[in-house]
Amino acid sequence: MDRLTTLRAYSRLVELESFSRVAKELRVKQSTVSKWIAALEEDLGVRLVDRTTRSFHVTEAGNRFYQRASAIVSDYEDAVGEVREEASALRGRIRMSVPVVFGQRFIVPAITRFLVEHEHIELELVFGDRYVNLVEEGFDLVIRVGIPVDSALRSHTLGEGRRYLVAAPSYLERYGTPSDPRDLENHQCLIHTERSTWVAWSFKRGKKSQQVRASGRVSANHSESTLYMARAGLGVALLASWFVEPDLRSGRLVALLPSHALPLAPVRALTPPGKLLASRVRVLIEHIREDLGFTLARTSPAPE
Repeated sequence: MDRLTTLRAYSRLVELESFSRVAKELRVKQSTVSKWIAALEEDLGVRLVDRTTRSFHVTEAGNRFYQRASAIVSDYEDAVGEVREEASALRGRIRMSVPVVFGQRFIVPAITRFLVEHEHIELELVFGDRYVNLVEEGFDLVIRVGIPVDSALRSHTLGEGRRYLVAAPSYLERYGTPSDPRDLENHQCLIHTERSTWVAWSFKRGKKSQQVRASGRVSANHSESTLYMARAGLGVALLASWFVEPDLRSGRLVALLPSHALPLAPVRALTPPGKLLASRVRVLIEHIREDLGFTLARTSPAPE
């Protein structure tokens, strides 16, 4: 039994939840994949997956083993990829998903400069704010702001920016200015989400941390729409610095609860788990990190 091949097969089985799809990807018979997994379970002395003709379930031991196995496969493939591709010119296709507003403002300029430098790279750029399934939808790279929904993805930190709690002067004149995070429970909050009508906003002052349930009559999964409604006085919004700093400087919006710290807005590149990170993707990530790091540092100072 080739242990590395078996570990690769098991890692992909957990990710795809299908013996037939793993067999197709590895170009072997489905029965061969079944034999590999059975031999692996016998060697380990534990059951990794429970499978019937109608269901597939990874056991607790199987999940623990997957974390180690996928890391081993990923490290090996990274090492092989670096040796094989380091000396060659960057070429090939990259399918990439970016957030709508942040992508237009910051990612597009970065990748434009990258494409000018690397003329053999082909790029398919897809705009959208939802968390796509990288494996099923065939993405090589996804850029997202915030904490990844899928913890199994490989995450590459690109930078981070400040967040501000803001409202328009017209809103504050009508409803008053909150002096404590708990006051927000009695305010109209503009919720940036696609999953519910409320979220938990976190605040920290000194050593004290607290979460507040923020809710309101408007929720949206588009930051610029949330910003537009905040300007119109419809409620209180929690937005990243790169969206609101021009409005704070002009007085169109007011920063609230300045003595309370808010969580930073991390920007991450996400790549598929256990998959060879091609040199073209790795170099693009590094390019965006350098470009974006300068941009975030330039736009993040607190308004005076």
